[in-house]
Amino acid sequence: MVPLDDVNARTRGLNVHLLDRSTLEELAAVPDLSSLARRLGQVGIEATSDTAPPALELAVRRAAAGQMRLLVRWLGDRTTLFRVIIEDEDRRSVRAVLRGAAAAAPPAARVAGLVPTPSLPERLLVELADQVRPRDVAALLTVWRHPFGSPLLAASASERPDLLAVEHALDRAFAARAMQGAARGDATLRIYVADQVDLANLATAIALVGGPFELPVEDLFLPGGRRLSREGYAAAAQARDVERAATVLADAFGSRRAHLIRLHAAEPATLERVLLDERIDSLRRMSRQDPLGSAPILRYFLRLRAQTLALRVAIWGAALGAQPAVRRARMPAAV
Repeated sequence: MVPLDDVNARTRGLNVHLLDRSTLEELAAVPDLSSLARRLGQVGIEATSDTAPPALELAVRRAAAGQMRLLVRWLGDRTTLFRVIIEDEDRRSVRAVLRGAAAAAPPAARVAGLVPTPSLPERLLVELADQVRPRDVAALLTVWRHPFGSPLLAASASERPDLLAVEHALDRAFAARAMQGAARGDATLRIYVADQVDLANLATAIALVGGPFELPVEDLFLPGGRRLSREGYAAAAQARDVERAATVLADAFGSRRAHLIRLHAAEPATLERVLLDERIDSLRRMSRQDPLGSAPILRYFLRLRAQTLALRVAIWGAALGAQPAVRRARMPAAV
C-alpha cells in the first residue's frame, strides 16, 4: 500500500480550517448579505466589496479551491490514487455546465456550488459555463486535454444529443479512471470507488423511471460497483414509478442508506445531500479505525464539498430572506 502518513498528518491540520456545524448554522441565521460578507471574512473567506450572491459564491469557490490545491500539492505523485475525489469534483462541474447549456441557464447559475480543482480551476469553469451547447463544452475540454473531453465529444456530436447519454459518457470516463487510480490504494479507497459507481447507477436508474429514452437502460449501467447489480438496476429503471424503483434500489444497500433512498428518491437533490452526509459520517468512523489509511483524506475532501454547499445555502437564504430554520434544513449535516 502507498504510504499516506505525511498527508494524513497535514490533513488533520487542514480539517481545523473547515467550518464546523455550529459556525455554519450561525452563518445560516445572518439576516442580510452585507452582514454575511463581513462574517465570512471573519472566518477566513474573503469577499470583495460586492455583496451580491454571485460574488459571495465566487469567494467561497476560491477558498475551497485554495484548500484543494494545497492538499493536492502535498499528495504529489500520489494524486493519481485519489482521482475518485478530484475528478469527481470535475465530473460534478462538467455535469452542471452541460445541464446549464442544455437548459440555456445563465452562466453564473451553472457554476453555483462547484469546487474548482487544479485540472478545472475557476477561470476554466467560467469559460465552460459560457458555452452555448453541450458539444461546445466537450470541444473545449478536448482542446484542454482534459480526460473527460474526448468521451464527451463523441457522445455530444449530434445536433440534438441525448443529455442522459452524454452524462453517461461522463460517468463512464470518470469511473474507469477512478478504478484505475485506486488500484494501488488500500481497501478503503477501492471500496469508496465501487461505492461511487453504485451511487452513479442509483442516480441513473431513478432518472430513467418513466422513460422511454433513446438508449436501452442496460446500456447506461456502469460496471465496477459492489452492491447494485445490473439486474437490480434494470428492474429499478423499468419500474412503474419512483416509489417502486426506490424499493428495488434500497434492497441493494445497507439499512441506513436504504432508509434514505426510500425517503428521498423522488427528490434527487435532497437524496444527493443526505447521501453525502452518510458518506462523511461513515468515513469518520473509518478514520478512527485506520487513521493512517485513505479514509481521513477522502473525508476531508467530502467535508470541503459539504462546506461549499452549506455556504451556498447560507448565501441564497440571506438573499431570499428564508427563515434560518429553512436554511439549516437544506445544509449538509455531516460537515
